[in-house]
Amino acid sequence: MSDIKRILTQSAGLRAYSIRVGILNKTKKYFSTKYNILSNAIKQYEESPIIKSKITGLKIFEAFLNEGVALSESWFFDGIGDFPISDEICTKIFYEYEDLESKACIDILLFKARYSDSEIITIEDNLNSPYYNYGDHVGFIWRKLSQVDSLNKVVCAVELNDGIYIRVCTKISNNKIRVECNKLHNRVIVTNIIAPIIFHRPAKCYRLINISHSIL
Repeated sequence: MSDIKRILTQSAGLRAYSIRVGILNKTKKYFSTKYNILSNAIKQYEESPIIKSKITGLKIFEAFLNEGVALSESWFFDGIGDFPISDEICTKIFYEYEDLESKACIDILLFKARYSDSEIITIEDNLNSPYYNYGDHVGFIWRKLSQVDSLNKVVCAVELNDGIYIRVCTKISNNKIRVECNKLHNRVIVTNIIAPIIFHRPAKCYRLINISHSIL
């Protein structure tokens, strides 16, 4: 339990998520409808260990107070002060909740708490299906390409056209890689950084069905 409390202390997103789900048992849609906070803004806030938007944080904090949660501003924003979540609720959030959203959010936040310099993105295409699908969460840490000894058909995050994409990569030199996903998108690009995937959280359980069908 001490590890859970330590993680909660370190992650602003997990503190907000734990109150919304653990104490209040309310959906993002509930807060969006009642308090005019965009569901996507709540999602982004909860998935980050640091406070990216103080405005969103204040809206969520005030909504929690309005819902009757005994919560201090110092704990919500900084993790300092009295711990408002019981051991029973902590146990339920981390070990008992079975819904996919809860498990995905916990996995993401635990990963970010462990690797502070990591990034997590949501895959926005199906070019690597069935192994990486639209909506999957992947985590990575950027590295200089020159510091990577070898890379042969490894799934990585790469910067393409001012965006970050997940592709199968092979290192050619210290500033060139070959990216693959299907025949129409295979090409060689110039880059100085790359990020092998070290975290993968499937968005949907039916991915296993997709993989089995692709083998048959």
